[in-house]
Amino acid sequence: TSSNRAWQCFAKALIPGGYTLYAVDLRGRGDSSSLPGPFGMSSHVRDMVAVIDHLGIEKIDLIGHSMGAFVAVALVGSAPERISRTVLIDGGIALPLPAGFTVEQVLPYVIGPALTRLSMTFDSYESYRNYWRPLPAFVKGWTPVLEEYVDYDLRGTPPEMHSSVNPKAVEEDSVDLFRSDFINEALENLSDEILMLRAERGLQNEDVPLYPIEPLTEALKRFPKVKLITVSDTNHYDILLDQSGADTCAEIIYGVGGSST
Repeated sequence: TSSNRAWQCFAKALIPGGYTLYAVDLRGRGDSSSLPGPFGMSSHVRDMVAVIDHLGIEKIDLIGHSMGAFVAVALVGSAPERISRTVLIDGGIALPLPAGFTVEQVLPYVIGPALTRLSMTFDSYESYRNYWRPLPAFVKGWTPVLEEYVDYDLRGTPPEMHSSVNPKAVEEDSVDLFRSDFINEALENLSDEILMLRAERGLQNEDVPLYPIEPLTEALKRFPKVKLITVSDTNHYDILLDQSGADTCAEIIYGVGGSST
């Protein structure tokens, strides 16, 4: 349910080093929220190839965060000739379902909180900020970057404002991640090494991260081309939405960093 505004701090870290960053609102999010379905990884791959073509760039570096990392894997599996290097940030690896559970049973736990927010209305930008401010993920403090991230997502007219995200996109994309073998096949057939940056803590800043090290290490045995680095003192959100986390990612990937490196 994120948007291109998740990349503000990363852009700040890269631009002084001479890099150009193109951050995309995936279909169903942000300014792409009005685009129709179908959703899912195949649609996102077509969209991303169209973006690369529109930019007139033959080969790009591809960096995806969270669900965007799965889109990155799907893209490098479908159009490797358009990709120079690939980086996954706290996403892109499908961990197995808990024993005895089906997709239908697990999905409410995965997307339930997001769908609840998408069904809510807010009377002002300030009330939407107040919804986000107390979340444990933002323990490092509320910043202008977070305010921009939250404000950009809010659409409509007071007092009936709502998130830009299309709930149908969230549902279809999530099911696709669990049910499609394409992601695993793409990772198994990589010709070049890709980098995965793992946050140390989870979505709500809990000690158990989105990718616990033991099951992730086991999963990566299938994907020898994936190189894993854990980014200390980060959670799933602030690995990009806090300047220190974004600087660390930029330093690892490109050897450049922003003001806090």
